[in-house]
Amino acid sequence: MRRTPLVAILLLVVAVLGVGCATMSRMETIESLLAQAKELLDAKRYDEALAKLTEVIRRDPLQWKAYLYSAQAYIGKVDWSSAIASARKALDLAPADTSVLATLGESLWGGGRAALERGAFKDAAGLFVDYIRLRPGEAQGYLSAARAYLGSRDWTAAGRVIADGLARISDPKARQEFARTLIDGGRQALEAGEARGAIGLLREGIKLEPRDVSAYINLGKAHLREGENGEAFSALRRVLELAPQNEEARRLLLGR
Repeated sequence: MRRTPLVAILLLVVAVLGVGCATMSRMETIESLLAQAKELLDAKRYDEALAKLTEVIRRDPLQWKAYLYSAQAYIGKVDWSSAIASARKALDLAPADTSVLATLGESLWGGGRAALERGAFKDAAGLFVDYIRLRPGEAQGYLSAARAYLGSRDWTAAGRVIADGLARISDPKARQEFARTLIDGGRQALEAGEARGAIGLLREGIKLEPRDVSAYINLGKAHLREGENGEAFSALRRVLELAPQNEEARRLLLGR
């Protein structure tokens, strides 16, 4: 039976409306999945949240909130590498969002600390350097990066990152920590048999803490190992100016 033009038009309208409703339903489903994932995150049900978020990303690979929530779930699971990867993707898609920046910072910090604790010093240094780029006004980023470089015996990089921190941060307590890290780093370099690296770190530390007796003693020892007797005696005489009864400095000056 032949359909009238009116019936055909009505069928076309129904079809168009059906497509529109299906599209709206799809969008609502994505938003619903995100809402469910957020609730699961808040309840610390991280694996269930990630299952929802994986489906969102499958349907919409540019949905930045899915990557953000995924990073937060991985932080909860203490899976730092996955957290960092997801947070970086969220940053690519939403570079100005404050929650994304905060989550990436937390991921980098956690990953750096974990790497430092397990002795993966180069990995830790890289993560802390990225953290510094994200938060250049925080002293702990520079200090942690320096400690990672010291762990890997990269004395030059350790001194450089502390110098960067000193150029940006004026807080007296933070600067004291910078000085302590330089002086401790000089001691580590000396104990590792790398006198030249020790000299560089100790000289910078003394600029910040000009009355630190141990720093001058170690500086004197490092110069002696390098055969730089004049510089060694100068450092050791400074020890006696600060602490006239220091027997170690006296022995070193007398060559005993």
